[in-house]
Amino acid sequence: MTSVVSICNLALSNLGKSNITDLAEATAEARACRQFYDIARDTMLQTYPWRFAGKTASLAELTNDKPGAWGHSYNRPNDCLTIRWVRPEYSLSDPRPVAVADPHSEHATPYEVDGGRIYCDLSPAFLRYTFRQSDPTRFSPLFIDALSWHLAVRLAMPMTRDPKVRADAYQLAMRTQAAAQVADANETRETSDHASELVTGRV
Repeated sequence: MTSVVSICNLALSNLGKSNITDLAEATAEARACRQFYDIARDTMLQTYPWRFAGKTASLAELTNDKPGAWGHSYNRPNDCLTIRWVRPEYSLSDPRPVAVADPHSEHATPYEVDGGRIYCDLSPAFLRYTFRQSDPTRFSPLFIDALSWHLAVRLAMPMTRDPKVRADAYQLAMRTQAAAQVADANETRETSDHASELVTGRV
């Protein structure tokens, strides 16, 4: 089963370093993994709207402190890394292709983010966002591979002091990340096409 330790060991192996058995170990490898794993994971989660890290929530309204600019103020969820959209109705997904999402399209709702608040003119308001997915068993295999290389990039200098090792790891990180994004996008399209066929069949 995938675990944080197993992902860290992939990153360490990518650099030719010894594996660890626990993040709490008093070893240089464990200390470096403790320092860099969370930021490497969260940065990867923010690079793309991964299917396994999407969540839709009804926003909790707050007292509006910008009444001249927006009609409503809402609390930004604590686990929100990236906002995907704000809408007036509940929806599990965003039917727009990610690459061509247009803030001026008919699907978009204007909003502003300021600190821990989200401002818009909707009530009620539903938020689709990328959340801080910390359960590694939910990650796809290609995401795990890409994350291990991104973690290796961060570990490279403290563990090897070799800029070339870091540069090589970065190239592989970007290559595996691109492959993971393509696979995730293809899965999204296949799911969407299947749903469309079901709807067509009912007509």
